[in-house]
Amino acid sequence: MMPDYVICLECESPVYIFEWKDGVVSEAHCALCGNEDPSQFITESDYEEMSMDDRFRPDS
Repeated sequence: MMPDYVICLECESPVYIFEWKDGVVSEAHCALCGNEDPSQFITESDYEEMSMDDRFRPDS
């Protein structure tokens, strides 16, 4: 199922205009920071999962 938006990993802003193919982002463009690398955009659920992982905490 295609998400309503994805999150840019460069600036952590939501991006509502993107292409979704086979369960992943195939194209996206962050209007805030200019990021265009599809691998640098994730779904909200993936972002929440990543934020709960201690490996990604700045104080770890």
